[in-house]
Amino acid sequence: MCRNFLKYFKLFLLTSAILLINITALFSQHTKQKIDSLEKLLSGSKDTTRYALLVKLHFASRSEFQKALDYAQLAYNQAEALGDSVKIVESGRLVAYSLDDLGRNDEVIEILNQVLAIARRNVKRYPVLKSQIKFILNNAGISYMYKGNYDSALSYHFKSLVLREEEGDKRSIGNSHNNIGLVFFKLRNYQRALDHYLQALEIKDELKDSADIERILTNIGLCYNQLKLPNDAIRSVERALNSCKKNCSKNVLKEANFVLGVGYLIHGDLENAEKHLIISFEIAKEQNDYRYWAESLFAFAKLENERKNYTRGLNYLSDANNLAENFGFTELRLDIYKESSKSFGFINDFQNQALYQGRYITLKDSIYSGDLLKNLATIQTNYEQRENLKTIRLINENIKLKDEQIQRQRIQYLFVVLVTVLIAALAGVLVWANRRQQKHNTALSEAKRIIEQQNRELTKTNEELDLRVREKTMDLVNINTVLHDVNEELDNYIYRTAHDIRGPLVTLKGVCNVAQMDVKDPLALDYFKRLDLTAEKLNVILTRLLIVSKINHTVLVARQVDFNPIMQEIIKKFSQLPDRMKIEYQIADDIELNSDPELISIVLENLVSNAIKFYNDSSRVNPFVKVMIGKYDSDHVMVSVEDNGTGIGPNDRERVFHLFVRASERSENGGIGLYLSKLSAHKLGGEIFLMNTSEKGTKFLVLFPVDLQPILSKRNDAERERLAVKEMREKAAKESEGKDALDRYYSSRRLSK
Repeated sequence: MCRNFLKYFKLFLLTSAILLINITALFSQHTKQKIDSLEKLLSGSKDTTRYALLVKLHFASRSEFQKALDYAQLAYNQAEALGDSVKIVESGRLVAYSLDDLGRNDEVIEILNQVLAIARRNVKRYPVLKSQIKFILNNAGISYMYKGNYDSALSYHFKSLVLREEEGDKRSIGNSHNNIGLVFFKLRNYQRALDHYLQALEIKDELKDSADIERILTNIGLCYNQLKLPNDAIRSVERALNSCKKNCSKNVLKEANFVLGVGYLIHGDLENAEKHLIISFEIAKEQNDYRYWAESLFAFAKLENERKNYTRGLNYLSDANNLAENFGFTELRLDIYKESSKSFGFINDFQNQALYQGRYITLKDSIYSGDLLKNLATIQTNYEQRENLKTIRLINENIKLKDEQIQRQRIQYLFVVLVTVLIAALAGVLVWANRRQQKHNTALSEAKRIIEQQNRELTKTNEELDLRVREKTMDLVNINTVLHDVNEELDNYIYRTAHDIRGPLVTLKGVCNVAQMDVKDPLALDYFKRLDLTAEKLNVILTRLLIVSKINHTVLVARQVDFNPIMQEIIKKFSQLPDRMKIEYQIADDIELNSDPELISIVLENLVSNAIKFYNDSSRVNPFVKVMIGKYDSDHVMVSVEDNGTGIGPNDRERVFHLFVRASERSENGGIGLYLSKLSAHKLGGEIFLMNTSEKGTKFLVLFPVDLQPILSKRNDAERERLAVKEMREKAAKESEGKDALDRYYSSRRLSK
């Protein structure tokens, strides 16, 4: 009987899900009709009317993220044309909303900072912008969170919360608590995240406000799942679905089904878990919501691991990792690496298990760095200190009110005395007033004592925190100094070794050349030619090792870079190309780059050399190398080198930039070229990336900062600090050594006596 009940219950859940999807489809059709009618009105509109229609079209298209972004951008352009600061800020926030839906967090932060500056400049002139500022701070905090900058995210949200508390708008305060909870969720402090979510829900219930309550309830469900309380998570989501009923949006259905899927997965009900996860996954794909797309893939992987389908689970993890890397979902990558290591352990692939365990540790250290924890502690301490000061201010105001009350009572007593002219009554009133005043004074003294004690404890805590920060900073500088010394010793060792080997190598090549002139035996000649060719390859490797040393020790000089002569010299150097192969390059006109031309030439030469070396020798393919040089953004110049060669396998993408790593047997120089490119790019303060292409070839993207001089200045400051620490450490060592020698001297004197 119990089995039949479960069977019918599952059938009911499936039917309900299908009904919800059909209702959503009907709602989408109604929305399309509304959009069509608005677009007809838009064709003949202009100025503020056109702006208002574009805003309505944006909200009507929110489920289609790209379309909503297009309308928001048009509204922003219209606001700029009108020169209306309020509308510019308002439409800029709409652009940010749509960019956030598409996962383009860098662009979200850029547009929000632009409109935040406009709002702050004009807030006195247009007071309505004050409320916009708190929303902008809130949206920026969300974007910083998705980028993994949790300290910045928390700082922006707390600033927004302060403004909302000053306004006293509880609904707005609840929204801030919800967003702060999301940051703590990303920091994996699930209990603290749950506390803020519950505060937001309490405010919603107090105001009897059901608007967007589904999002808070699903967030609470996510926390309960992480705290291994799936029953609470499922109840929270069921309340969310009951709140919106047949009018649930796609976003609510997507998030609610995801929480239900994970909850059933924790329960071990794999069939229900898969059903809900599929619904969430399909909606995420339809909306191009890459974050929930990747989250669903990760959940599918855990589901397959529960079924012991480890290979299929690893495939899901690989797809989820690709999305997470492409769209910057840092915290999700951390979970993927951990689950991948666990899955490889199940199939006894201990090499990959160790590889992903190392990636997990490295990424975790980069996310939860000492600076991040220090900043989070500072932000939280500042906020808590602000709360303490607020409490003190309220107490002082209360004291002031009580003092005023006492004063009024005294006047009243005096009036009674003057009216009644009764000395006995006056004496009684004075005694009574005196006793009450003593009680008030005692209470006030006690309150003052408690406040002073709390202030002393807070000051002591701040001093201890500052001391810890200074100690950790000194330890970090010491470690960097030691690491710098070790790197210098290793670099000098490579340089000396290359020079020492080069002498015998030149002698060997000379002997081979003489032997080829004197020896007549064909077999011996063949041996000497091969020996000479091998020696030449070794000579090339030694030359490139010396280039590594040269790059590490070169003194950078920032000057204007002209890419035309650099590219012409590279094409001249590689004049002997394979059949049908072409090198094409295009340089934008508006490039202004202040950097070191020699290292830039090394980067380009090695990337082009790599493309030529691994060309596609098929007769059906016309091999090419395309170099594109242009402006990436206001702070970076972009260099792109693309080819249609043999490509780089997925297993080698993480290793190709390492020294002496070869992804193909065609590499004749020991796998140094790409390492030289990366080393030179980093020396110039840039970054190099291996990108995906539409063909099977390879595309490298290099970003150079437009001005190298500030980077050089910062490095010089760091070097001076390192040398100062090193000098201080050597001085301390000498003092310690002198003290030990003095102790040995006195010990020997005592023994001789």
